[in-house]
Amino acid sequence: MRQIAIMGLGSFGNALAKALASSGVEVIAVDREKDRVEELKEYVTLAVACDTTDEKALRSIGLSDVDLACVAIGEDVEASLLTTILLKKIGVPAIFSRAVTPMQTEILKAIGVTRIIEIENEMGKEIANAIIAPRILKRVILGDDHSMAEINVPAKFVGKRISELNLRQKNKINIVAIKRSAPDIDKSTGVRTVKDEINTVPDPDTYFDENDIIIVAGADKDIKNL
Repeated sequence: MRQIAIMGLGSFGNALAKALASSGVEVIAVDREKDRVEELKEYVTLAVACDTTDEKALRSIGLSDVDLACVAIGEDVEASLLTTILLKKIGVPAIFSRAVTPMQTEILKAIGVTRIIEIENEMGKEIANAIIAPRILKRVILGDDHSMAEINVPAKFVGKRISELNLRQKNKINIVAIKRSAPDIDKSTGVRTVKDEINTVPDPDTYFDENDIIIVAGADKDIKNL
Protein backbone atom coordinates (compact mmCIF):
# COMPACT_ATOMS: atom_id res chain seq x y z
CA MET A 1 0.00 0.00 0.00
CA ARG A 2 1.29 3.47 -0.88
CA GLN A 3 2.34 5.71 1.98
CA ILE A 4 2.02 9.44 1.48
CA ALA A 5 3.02 12.29 3.78
CA ILE A 6 1.13 15.58 3.87
CA MET A 7 3.16 18.47 5.26
CA GLY A 8 0.97 21.35 6.41
CA LEU A 9 -2.64 20.79 7.44
CA GLY A 10 -4.40 24.00 6.54
CA SER A 11 -7.57 23.86 4.45
CA PHE A 12 -5.81 22.37 1.43
CA GLY A 13 -3.65 19.88 3.35
CA ASN A 14 -6.58 18.81 5.53
CA ALA A 15 -8.83 18.13 2.54
CA LEU A 16 -6.05 16.33 0.68
CA ALA A 17 -5.22 14.10 3.66
CA LYS A 18 -8.87 13.11 4.16
CA ALA A 19 -9.39 12.41 0.45
CA LEU A 20 -6.30 10.21 0.24
CA ALA A 21 -7.15 8.36 3.45
CA SER A 22 -10.70 7.66 2.25
CA SER A 23 -9.19 6.15 -0.91
CA GLY A 24 -7.29 3.60 1.15
CA VAL A 25 -3.89 5.29 1.09
CA GLU A 26 -1.72 5.28 4.22
CA VAL A 27 -1.38 8.94 5.16
CA ILE A 28 1.12 10.57 7.52
CA ALA A 29 -0.18 14.05 8.34
CA VAL A 30 2.27 16.59 9.77
CA ASP A 31 1.84 20.14 11.05
CA ARG A 32 3.36 22.28 13.78
CA GLU A 33 -0.14 23.26 15.01
CA LYS A 34 -1.43 20.64 17.46
CA ASP A 35 -5.11 21.45 16.92
CA ARG A 36 -4.80 20.76 13.19
CA VAL A 37 -3.12 17.44 13.94
CA GLU A 38 -5.76 16.44 16.49
CA GLU A 39 -8.54 17.09 13.98
CA LEU A 40 -7.06 14.55 11.55
CA LYS A 41 -6.06 11.76 13.94
CA GLU A 42 -9.22 9.73 13.36
CA TYR A 43 -8.87 9.89 9.57
CA VAL A 44 -5.20 9.14 8.85
CA THR A 45 -2.66 6.42 9.63
CA LEU A 46 -0.44 8.76 11.65
CA ALA A 47 -0.86 12.42 12.62
CA VAL A 48 2.17 14.17 14.10
CA ALA A 49 2.73 17.64 15.51
CA CYS A 50 6.27 18.73 14.72
CA ASP A 51 8.34 21.39 13.00
CA THR A 52 8.54 20.40 9.33
CA THR A 53 11.76 22.41 8.98
CA ASP A 54 13.54 20.18 11.53
CA GLU A 55 15.44 17.43 9.71
CA LYS A 56 15.79 15.22 12.79
CA ALA A 57 12.05 15.43 13.45
CA LEU A 58 11.24 14.41 9.88
CA ARG A 59 13.58 11.44 10.03
CA SER A 60 12.20 10.37 13.44
CA ILE A 61 8.68 9.91 12.07
CA GLY A 62 9.85 7.78 9.15
CA LEU A 63 9.39 10.22 6.29
CA SER A 64 12.42 8.81 4.48
CA ASP A 65 10.32 5.68 3.86
CA VAL A 66 7.24 7.29 2.28
CA ASP A 67 6.47 6.90 -1.43
CA LEU A 68 5.50 10.53 -1.90
CA ALA A 69 5.33 13.72 0.15
CA CYS A 70 3.12 16.71 -0.55
CA VAL A 71 4.18 20.06 0.91
CA ALA A 72 0.82 21.80 1.36
CA ILE A 73 2.11 24.75 3.40
CA GLY A 74 0.61 27.95 2.02
CA GLU A 75 1.26 30.99 4.17
CA ASP A 76 4.91 30.52 5.19
CA VAL A 77 6.88 30.40 1.94
CA GLU A 78 10.24 30.03 3.72
CA ALA A 79 9.00 27.04 5.75
CA SER A 80 7.51 25.49 2.63
CA LEU A 81 10.77 25.73 0.69
CA LEU A 82 12.93 24.50 3.56
CA THR A 83 10.57 21.57 4.15
CA THR A 84 10.81 20.68 0.47
CA ILE A 85 14.62 20.82 0.52
CA LEU A 86 14.76 18.61 3.64
CA LEU A 87 12.40 16.03 2.13
CA LYS A 88 14.63 15.85 -0.93
CA LYS A 89 17.71 15.56 1.30
CA ILE A 90 16.33 12.62 3.30
CA GLY A 91 15.51 10.75 0.10
CA VAL A 92 11.76 11.05 -0.47
CA PRO A 93 11.41 9.75 -4.07
CA ALA A 94 8.54 11.99 -5.17
CA ILE A 95 7.67 15.46 -3.87
CA PHE A 96 4.67 17.62 -4.74
CA SER A 97 5.05 21.19 -3.44
CA ARG A 98 2.57 24.03 -3.29
CA ALA A 99 3.61 27.41 -4.68
CA VAL A 100 1.81 30.66 -3.85
CA THR A 101 4.12 33.13 -5.61
CA PRO A 102 5.88 33.18 -9.00
CA MET A 103 9.27 33.33 -7.25
CA GLN A 104 8.43 30.24 -5.21
CA THR A 105 7.50 28.43 -8.41
CA GLU A 106 10.89 29.27 -9.93
CA ILE A 107 12.75 28.09 -6.83
CA LEU A 108 10.81 24.81 -6.78
CA LYS A 109 11.71 24.26 -10.42
CA ALA A 110 15.38 24.77 -9.51
CA ILE A 111 15.08 22.35 -6.58
CA GLY A 112 13.62 19.76 -8.95
CA VAL A 113 10.37 18.70 -7.30
CA THR A 114 8.15 16.14 -9.01
CA ARG A 115 5.22 18.51 -9.35
CA ILE A 116 4.48 22.12 -8.47
CA ILE A 117 0.95 22.74 -7.21
CA GLU A 118 -0.38 26.20 -8.02
CA ILE A 119 -3.84 26.06 -6.47
CA GLU A 120 -4.88 29.60 -7.33
CA ASN A 121 -3.87 29.24 -10.98
CA GLU A 122 -5.40 25.77 -11.30
CA MET A 123 -8.67 26.84 -9.65
CA GLY A 124 -8.81 29.91 -11.86
CA LYS A 125 -8.50 27.70 -14.93
CA GLU A 126 -11.12 25.29 -13.58
CA ILE A 127 -13.62 28.10 -12.97
CA ALA A 128 -12.93 29.54 -16.41
CA ASN A 129 -13.54 26.11 -17.93
CA ALA A 130 -16.79 25.77 -15.96
CA ILE A 131 -17.97 29.08 -17.43
CA ILE A 132 -16.78 28.42 -20.98
CA ALA A 133 -17.74 24.73 -21.10
CA PRO A 134 -20.54 24.14 -18.55
CA ARG A 135 -21.16 20.63 -19.93
CA ILE A 136 -17.85 19.50 -18.35
CA LEU A 137 -18.76 18.16 -14.89
CA LYS A 138 -15.33 17.01 -13.69
CA ARG A 139 -11.85 17.16 -15.09
CA VAL A 140 -8.53 15.48 -14.34
CA ILE A 141 -5.50 17.25 -15.77
CA LEU A 142 -3.18 14.80 -17.52
CA GLY A 143 -0.59 17.42 -18.47
CA ASP A 144 0.45 19.34 -21.60
CA ASP A 145 -3.09 20.71 -22.13
CA HIS A 146 -4.64 17.24 -22.06
CA SER A 147 -7.35 16.07 -19.68
CA MET A 148 -9.77 13.34 -18.80
CA ALA A 149 -13.24 14.85 -18.42
CA GLU A 150 -16.68 13.76 -17.31
CA ILE A 151 -19.33 15.48 -19.45
CA ASN A 152 -23.04 15.34 -20.16
CA VAL A 153 -23.53 13.57 -23.45
CA PRO A 154 -23.91 16.14 -26.27
CA ALA A 155 -27.40 16.20 -27.80
CA LYS A 156 -25.92 15.41 -31.22
CA PHE A 157 -24.64 12.06 -29.86
CA VAL A 158 -28.00 10.84 -28.53
CA GLY A 159 -29.39 7.85 -30.42
CA LYS A 160 -26.13 7.22 -32.24
CA ARG A 161 -23.59 4.42 -31.85
CA ILE A 162 -20.01 5.04 -30.74
CA SER A 163 -18.71 3.57 -34.01
CA GLU A 164 -21.03 5.80 -36.02
CA LEU A 165 -19.60 8.97 -34.46
CA ASN A 166 -15.98 7.98 -35.17
CA LEU A 167 -14.81 10.32 -32.41
CA ARG A 168 -11.18 9.23 -32.41
CA GLN A 169 -10.66 10.21 -36.05
CA LYS A 170 -13.07 13.15 -36.35
CA ASN A 171 -12.68 14.76 -32.92
CA LYS A 172 -9.39 13.26 -31.66
CA ILE A 173 -11.24 12.11 -28.53
CA ASN A 174 -11.22 8.73 -26.81
CA ILE A 175 -14.31 7.43 -24.99
CA VAL A 176 -13.01 6.00 -21.70
CA ALA A 177 -16.33 5.06 -20.08
CA ILE A 178 -20.07 5.67 -20.08
CA LYS A 179 -22.00 6.34 -16.87
CA ARG A 180 -25.71 5.54 -17.11
CA SER A 181 -28.48 5.66 -14.51
CA ALA A 182 -30.47 2.45 -14.08
CA PRO A 183 -33.47 1.55 -11.88
CA ASP A 184 -32.64 -0.48 -8.80
CA ILE A 185 -34.28 -1.79 -5.64
CA ASP A 186 -32.76 -1.39 -2.19
CA LYS A 187 -32.63 -4.98 -0.90
CA SER A 188 -32.92 -3.95 2.74
CA THR A 189 -35.97 -1.68 2.34
CA GLY A 190 -37.52 -2.72 -0.96
CA VAL A 191 -37.56 0.93 -2.03
CA ARG A 192 -37.06 1.67 -5.72
CA THR A 193 -33.93 3.70 -6.35
CA VAL A 194 -31.66 4.72 -9.18
CA LYS A 195 -28.00 3.76 -9.35
CA ASP A 196 -25.19 4.64 -11.69
CA GLU A 197 -23.79 1.87 -13.87
CA ILE A 198 -20.36 2.53 -15.33
CA ASN A 199 -19.31 0.77 -18.52
CA THR A 200 -15.52 1.02 -18.69
CA VAL A 201 -15.28 -1.02 -21.89
CA PRO A 202 -18.08 0.37 -24.06
CA ASP A 203 -18.79 -1.68 -27.16
CA PRO A 204 -18.52 0.22 -30.49
CA ASP A 205 -22.20 -0.61 -31.10
CA THR A 206 -23.32 1.03 -27.84
CA TYR A 207 -25.98 3.72 -28.36
CA PHE A 208 -25.89 6.95 -26.37
CA ASP A 209 -28.94 7.81 -24.23
CA GLU A 210 -29.93 11.40 -23.48
CA ASN A 211 -29.08 11.13 -19.76
CA ASP A 212 -25.69 9.49 -20.24
CA ILE A 213 -22.54 10.94 -18.77
CA ILE A 214 -19.42 10.12 -20.74
CA ILE A 215 -15.80 10.08 -19.62
CA VAL A 216 -13.50 11.20 -22.42
CA ALA A 217 -9.77 11.81 -22.79
CA GLY A 218 -8.01 14.13 -25.18
CA ALA A 219 -6.67 17.63 -25.73
CA ASP A 220 -8.53 20.32 -23.78
CA LYS A 221 -9.45 22.22 -26.95
CA ASP A 222 -10.94 19.09 -28.53
CA ILE A 223 -12.96 18.24 -25.42
CA LYS A 224 -14.40 21.78 -25.33
CA ASN A 225 -15.41 21.46 -29.00
CA LEU A 226 -17.57 18.36 -28.47
